[in-house]
Amino acid sequence: MTPLEELRSDGHLGPAGARLLYRIVRAVVVGHGFPPPGDGRRWTAEAVAETAHEFLADGRTPKRLAHLLVHAVDDDSFDRLLHRMVLNFLRDGGRRTEIGRLMLRLRDVLGRHDEFVAEPGDRWRLEKQPAGPSTVAPAALVEAALSEVHIDVPRWSSQTRRRAPAADAASLERLCRRVLEAAAGTVALDALARSIAPRLGLTPMPLAEAVDDRDPFERIAGPAHADAVLDSMRAAEIFTILGRRERLLLASAGTPVRELRSVIGVGPSQAAELQGRLRALLAAELQDDDGYEAVFFHLVDQAKAWATEQATGQPNTIERLMNVT
Repeated sequence: MTPLEELRSDGHLGPAGARLLYRIVRAVVVGHGFPPPGDGRRWTAEAVAETAHEFLADGRTPKRLAHLLVHAVDDDSFDRLLHRMVLNFLRDGGRRTEIGRLMLRLRDVLGRHDEFVAEPGDRWRLEKQPAGPSTVAPAALVEAALSEVHIDVPRWSSQTRRRAPAADAASLERLCRRVLEAAAGTVALDALARSIAPRLGLTPMPLAEAVDDRDPFERIAGPAHADAVLDSMRAAEIFTILGRRERLLLASAGTPVRELRSVIGVGPSQAAELQGRLRALLAAELQDDDGYEAVFFHLVDQAKAWATEQATGQPNTIERLMNVT
C-alpha cells in the first residue's frame, strides 16, 4: 500500500507513510539548513527519526492528516503536501525558539535603561512616547529595524555549547529605539522581537547553509503551487530591486560562506554580512506572501538564469527548481 492508501484505509500513517516521512524530514532539514535537535552537530538517522516523531506527536498533526486525506488526490500530491507540512512544522518550531530567545534578551537589554519604559502586559515604549498602544502596521516596524545599518555581532568561540548572540547589547538598543520611535506608542515584547528579527537574520526562511560542498537546493524539488505564474511574476518584481552581489548570492544559494570569495569577490566575514542583509530584505519583501516559499524558489531560479547569462552570454540551460508551464 502507498502512504495515501494507508491513510485512507486506517486514518493514520502506516509503515510506507513512516518511511516517506523520514525521507521528507531528511530532505527538508538538509535543503533548508535546519539545525539538528539538542546539541547534535549533524543530522544522523536518530535525529531524523526524533524529528519525524515530534511531527507525529504534535497537537496539530491530526488536522494535518485530515487535510491530507481531503486534498491529496494522488501519491505525488500527497508527497508535496506532506513536504509543505513538515517544512512549516520545522519553521514554526525554529521561529518560536529564536523569537523566544530574542525576547528574553530584549527584556534584559530594555530593563537596563530609563529610556525604555515598561507598561502593563509586557509592552514597551520610549520615555518620550505616549503610553497608548501603537497603531503602526507591523511591516512599518520591520522597515524601521531594517534601516539600522550598524549591527555588531560579538566574537564567539566555536567551541562553546551555547549559541552565539545575534547582536551585542548596544546594537539591540539601537534597533529597539528605531522600532519604538516608528511605533509612537507601546509595542508588545513579542511584536518588538518579530520586528527586529529580520534585521538580525532570525527569520523562518533563511538562505540555506550548506552542510557539505553541494548545493542543497539541487537535491530537493520545489513545492508545487497553484498560482505558479503569479509567484514567478512576484519573484521577478523582487529580483529587480536586488543588487549584483545579492543576485549572485541567490544564484549560489547553499554555497558555504568560505567559498563565496570566488562568487562575489569578498571574504567570509563580508560575505556573511551580505547574506544577513539579503535575508532581512527577503523577509521584509515576502512576509505578506502566502506562497513565499514558492516565490523564493522562483527567485533562486531567476538569479541562476541571470548569473549563467552573465558568465556565458547565453540563455540559461540549468535545471529549474520551479516549473511555470
